[in-house]
Amino acid sequence: MLLPSLFRPRANPANDAPQVRLEREGRDEIRRITQAVERVPWSVSLMQILWTAGPVTLIGAWGGYLLGYGKEPTFENYIFFISYTVITGVAGIVANIAHNLTSSRRYDRTEAKIERVIDTVPELILATRNLIVESLEGDARRREAAAMLLRKQDLAPEGVELAALELLDDRDAARIISQIDVYRRIGLHARIRDMNTLNREWLEPQFNELAELAPEAIGLLRERFEGRAPDLHKGVPRDENFIERVLAAIEQDNDLLMTMQDVEEMLILAFELISGRKIPLLTFEYRGRWKLARTLDNLEHARSRYRIRQATGLSRLKALTVYLAEQSGTLVEDAASGLRAEVLLERSTQAMDALAEQVTHLAIAVNEGDREHRSALRTRADILTNAIRLYKTVTSAYEQVGRSHAVFLKMSKRWENISSQMSDDATRLRVGPGRRGLRIQEKTIALDDEAKAEVCKHLADHLSKSHIKRVDSEIASQARETILRVGVDKAKAMAIEIALALEPHIHLSRPAVQRAINGSNAAYFGQLEPNQSAAAKAALGSAMVREIDDDLSRTAESLAIALVRHYRVELEPLAIDFLRDTFGAREATLNMLSNYQPADHHPISYLSNRPPLIQTANRDWYRALVQARRALDDD
Repeated sequence: MLLPSLFRPRANPANDAPQVRLEREGRDEIRRITQAVERVPWSVSLMQILWTAGPVTLIGAWGGYLLGYGKEPTFENYIFFISYTVITGVAGIVANIAHNLTSSRRYDRTEAKIERVIDTVPELILATRNLIVESLEGDARRREAAAMLLRKQDLAPEGVELAALELLDDRDAARIISQIDVYRRIGLHARIRDMNTLNREWLEPQFNELAELAPEAIGLLRERFEGRAPDLHKGVPRDENFIERVLAAIEQDNDLLMTMQDVEEMLILAFELISGRKIPLLTFEYRGRWKLARTLDNLEHARSRYRIRQATGLSRLKALTVYLAEQSGTLVEDAASGLRAEVLLERSTQAMDALAEQVTHLAIAVNEGDREHRSALRTRADILTNAIRLYKTVTSAYEQVGRSHAVFLKMSKRWENISSQMSDDATRLRVGPGRRGLRIQEKTIALDDEAKAEVCKHLADHLSKSHIKRVDSEIASQARETILRVGVDKAKAMAIEIALALEPHIHLSRPAVQRAINGSNAAYFGQLEPNQSAAAKAALGSAMVREIDDDLSRTAESLAIALVRHYRVELEPLAIDFLRDTFGAREATLNMLSNYQPADHHPISYLSNRPPLIQTANRDWYRALVQARRALDDD
């Protein structure tokens, strides 16, 4: 397989094929991770034994004898020391050989586990995407498949045309968008502008009509129409708050709180970290007076917790909508990315109202003696029961927002009271050399080689227990291809195991870590294909994560807003220059914040997104379940 020039090593010997180099680099990567935890090289161990049992022992014995007796050892003493050295050296070599004979098998097992995880996780990503599309029906399935195509950075014009046709169901529009993509590939932006001018008037209404149904997919298609494609260096936007939903599913022992999109995101995150991805994390840090430092820590924790709680309600609402979309016969076709909370809530409640009516009608039919509807009644009642449980988590999540907000305001007020007693120099943002004072700290979320090996061993053990296997491809059996077949339950269990495996190393449960990961773009793994070797996948994964440009500009601006509004600290010119030059924050935004007068304001609610009005569960839903239970019990 030939790689794009972006991923080719610079060295290019004539007798070294790209595939061979790829395999070798991947094999070296797997071997390096394995050696981090399992084995010291044999040559190093042998030299340690020979050096310790040889010259070191003789020199030590000679020096000890000289100090103890005040004279050099006798000939008999030399014979004793030399014999002792030889015997202990031989014993050490024999022991080391025995150790290596046993540890080599452990080394091979660990290497096999690392290979299996690197080989399996990318194919699980593909299998999960297939499950996502498979769970939808009709137009929703076509829209989701089209969105997946449009996310591919290297999608051919034929693929762009297919995606446009799936979304717009208009062959002329699809052909025009594919022609624009052809011009984009050769840099003819003048022709792109010509085609935009000619066709925008009749294509724009089609985009607007579908924007409410599939905002992300239409956004991607609109970019293709304007002659833009996903940027490999920017990566792929993550599904918001996926970590929180996975952790909630673990905490509440309810995998309905997790969507299949969350499973895909967890698999991508795991493969990124194993491939060497380093995700930057920006936080506030204060070193100085202990009382001020403790207050800052409490405020930063409350701010992080509050932001996560704000997102939790939308996460639960999305989980409810996705669950209803995955069940056939509901009014919810899909839960496309980018939909507002109000839209998700309206669709979900309407679907649950209709579901309750179906359950009621089926219960009446069963009571009247129609036994053929018993199975349908039981299925519909189970769906409604699960939907009500998820709806309760939505109401509970939005209630938690208010509590977290109250704690946040309390901590903000405490910080203001304590900082007002200090000098301005004690609380201003420090940007120069030194460690004391209020500073922006940049950290990294990453796995070292030892952590990579431990995570791989954990996941490999789970793969063995879950019996996830390859099967012959039904479509390409003549090509002798195999595919990884996995069900929804096993896929969600894998996402949970990934969270458990990563937690000891990167602390996924911490709000600051979740915010940093959510704010970063995922690496683009479109070059990975089924039936590649583990070594090839390791080399490609490592190359792809290196291509990501980490954009910290929005994160830095968010910290600047918090600094001014919540911490009541003025943004000085030196701080503006530091945030602009170091993290790429926009100077206009920083200048606007520098004109903010914190002394003239009091702590208020900074809810950027007001939560939707969540009503208590409809009594008709419960009445329908009661009727269903009676009908099933009496029949």
